[in-house]
Amino acid sequence: MSERRNYFVAFASCFVTFAIVGSPVFALAQERPTVHAVRTPTPVRIDGRLDDVAWQQASVITGFIQRLPDEGQPARRQTELRLAYDDDAIYVGARLHDSEPGRIVRRLTRRDVVVDADRFSIFFDPHHDHLTGVEFRVSAAGGQRDAVLYNDVYSDDTWDAVWESAVGLDEAGWIVEMRIPFSQLRFPQADVLTWGVNAQRIVQRTGEESWVSITPSNESGLASRMPHLEGLAGIPKARHLELLPYVTARTEHVAPVNPGNPFNDGNRAFAGTGLDVKYGVASNLTLDATVNPDFGQVEVDPAVVNLTASETFFEEKRPFFTEGSQILSRFGKSGASEYWSYFFFEPQLFYSRRIGRSPQAPAVGRHVDTPTTTTILGAAKLTGKTRRGWTLGVLNAVTSPEYSRVSDGLTIRDDVQAEPLTNYFVGRAQHTVGSRASLGLLTTTVHRADGSPELDNRLVGQAYVGGVDGHVFLDARRDWVLSGGAAGSSLHGTEGAIARVQVASQRYLQRPDATHLGFDPTRRSLSGWTGNLNLNRNRGNVTVNAAMWGMSPGFESNDAGFMTQADRGGGHGQVLFRKLTPDRFTRTRQLVVAKWWTWNWGGDSQGDGVQAVTNLQFLNYWRYNLALGWSKDTWDDRLTRGGPTTIRPGIKSVNTSVVSDTRKRFFLTMTGAMSERNFNGWSHTFGSAITYQPSDAVSVSMGPQVLRSQSQAQYLATVVDPLQTATYGSRYVFGDLAQTEVSMPTRVNVTLSPRLGLQVYLQPLVSVGDYGAITEFARPRTYDFGEYGRDLGTIAPVPGTSLLQVDPDGAGPARSFRISQPDFNIKSLRVNAVGRWEFRPGSTLFLVWTRFGNDRSNPGDFQFGRDVSDLWGAKPDDVFLVKVSYWIGR
Repeated sequence: MSERRNYFVAFASCFVTFAIVGSPVFALAQERPTVHAVRTPTPVRIDGRLDDVAWQQASVITGFIQRLPDEGQPARRQTELRLAYDDDAIYVGARLHDSEPGRIVRRLTRRDVVVDADRFSIFFDPHHDHLTGVEFRVSAAGGQRDAVLYNDVYSDDTWDAVWESAVGLDEAGWIVEMRIPFSQLRFPQADVLTWGVNAQRIVQRTGEESWVSITPSNESGLASRMPHLEGLAGIPKARHLELLPYVTARTEHVAPVNPGNPFNDGNRAFAGTGLDVKYGVASNLTLDATVNPDFGQVEVDPAVVNLTASETFFEEKRPFFTEGSQILSRFGKSGASEYWSYFFFEPQLFYSRRIGRSPQAPAVGRHVDTPTTTTILGAAKLTGKTRRGWTLGVLNAVTSPEYSRVSDGLTIRDDVQAEPLTNYFVGRAQHTVGSRASLGLLTTTVHRADGSPELDNRLVGQAYVGGVDGHVFLDARRDWVLSGGAAGSSLHGTEGAIARVQVASQRYLQRPDATHLGFDPTRRSLSGWTGNLNLNRNRGNVTVNAAMWGMSPGFESNDAGFMTQADRGGGHGQVLFRKLTPDRFTRTRQLVVAKWWTWNWGGDSQGDGVQAVTNLQFLNYWRYNLALGWSKDTWDDRLTRGGPTTIRPGIKSVNTSVVSDTRKRFFLTMTGAMSERNFNGWSHTFGSAITYQPSDAVSVSMGPQVLRSQSQAQYLATVVDPLQTATYGSRYVFGDLAQTEVSMPTRVNVTLSPRLGLQVYLQPLVSVGDYGAITEFARPRTYDFGEYGRDLGTIAPVPGTSLLQVDPDGAGPARSFRISQPDFNIKSLRVNAVGRWEFRPGSTLFLVWTRFGNDRSNPGDFQFGRDVSDLWGAKPDDVFLVKVSYWIGR
């Protein structure tokens, strides 16, 4: 174990050594063509016609090259690209020739949704750093998508710029025009600028993908492969300012919990206003601020039945936090074209959904009214790139204290604090070292104001995380890359708050048989570290990925980030074999073979397995995936949730999926998974989805998802009993669980125009758990359980309650105890309908309806017809929202 720890200690010195090696003299040598833009004295009319004077004067860029299906061959359909600019914007004009204009696929879609249609994209690298950039895409129906590029090959479409486009269709094919204001781009100020540029055309019906300059399919690179864009000169300095004020109104029609609830008569109404500000501090730095933000238009999270001790991760959907997230949230992942993880639940140092989270200490009482989210008083972030090459991201947010209202039926208290005043800060900086390496820094802080004694003993007062990351290419071709990061955390608070962190599910420092750990109830601080090191080969038909990683027992990032486990180390080795050019049967195929393992800081193996995955795309554009996995019995130090170690049963698994040709108006997706655990556990899942596009404006996707599983050891409770010396003075109660879960996720998109559409999301879900034997863990480092009522003591229902009375040793001296009846039958219905109208560039009207329905009747008894009827008959909560935002800028 000491050798493993020494490995991570040596990580920092190895990282610095490789960073120093990354010198400019080893720069990647590659010939790139040059593209020219012409200055126009008058603005271009964006009308889908190439009849402006600027287009007659602009150079015509032709000679697009296929990447698919015939890599390296001239495009089958000619594309002509022209670029122009004035003081305020850069203009893009493209003539896309097609001898069969009636067959051009012109499916409508809402903004930023990738659609199987003919489309054209322009890419820019305004910083000309060969690492970052932007993409602007327009479909043949006029649908827009914009995205930022980072780490050379990755894109993030949560960025929404304000720009214009128009398309036209004629007998020669179709035309696209774009106007992209310089105010929406970040670039250094200079008299003469050189950018990177590339362009891509997709012909949907033939699957043809062509570029101005292609990256071979078995190589990596996008921003680094762009041709040079020259001719940009005399762009005036301008500090742009954008304002986005909004007003919102919301009504809630809530099914009352009971008639005596003074906080809920079934109807509520709210109204609010707020302001978003975007200010160009410089041409390459932007300050974003929001005051009293409202995110009522974002899609609701799906319903999840979580029987584990770990928190469920939900993606961030709020626009203020998603934009620029690639700077603030990614850590330890630069340089490599792809990353793989096997049984590595990587900690996320910054998780923006912590800002505005649900209050963490809701009150308990007969009638309680606690806010569902914490109010964000204000937030600001600064993002961009300095002249010296530093990529910066800084965010600060303040959330208000929140209080629960509590009533016992006679009196009301409104001073029960549920969340303190809190300040969140995250800072990120990255810098290239030479031409083959980069270094980065990231820090987060959370400061909570003093609250009630109960709250101070629940939440830490200060939480700090800081880390360094980066990469270095080991050869001049950027084929092999070493990347990684290391971070430390430090928490400070009351003894009660630090004790809660010590016994949390991420670490369980109280484990009685873990000699490498120790729970200290008098501690007022806790610290730890995490690190990872990755080796990748980015190019070729055979690639390699290997990693080593570790998280010390005391590491904790959950105050501003997200993590589910500490006290872990591990690694994996993987080889990927691929061929991305067509043969007699397939268009692409690849095979992945991997070996992985994990351990805890005491040296106990926590996972040891192998995996093989194959992916095929056939000539008819159908796709097939097959994954096989095997792991052997190891130790499990989390099953008893703070108790002694058990055996982790080995697993044999098969996962497969089939996807038909997504270019068609009707296509099918089918998935299946089977896993068999040693000691009689198993899980079978099946899913299918039918996607139908009856017209260019309508898309419907729906399909069932079914889960059946059997677990011999579903944790239920820990009962302290000094007489139970075999398991260190506590009894660990489990149940034999049979679970059935059925859901039908459904999406309907109606797009009347690129700026007007309706999106509906529907998720009915039924999840039933039927517990058979209620058991007790017998002895450490086994998978042995004794059944109450057969092997041990007695168990019986408590009349008139939903409790079970357990006497663990019958007539013996052990005290009896009660546990809740664990059977469940959860029926959930979630509906989210969002109408969106962008009535002018950047200005939007939202109409939103959200419905939540729940029913818990008939626990443990699954009857499909009855449960579905109960689901639709449950009294729902309905929320209606209207939001109008108006963009002021240029």
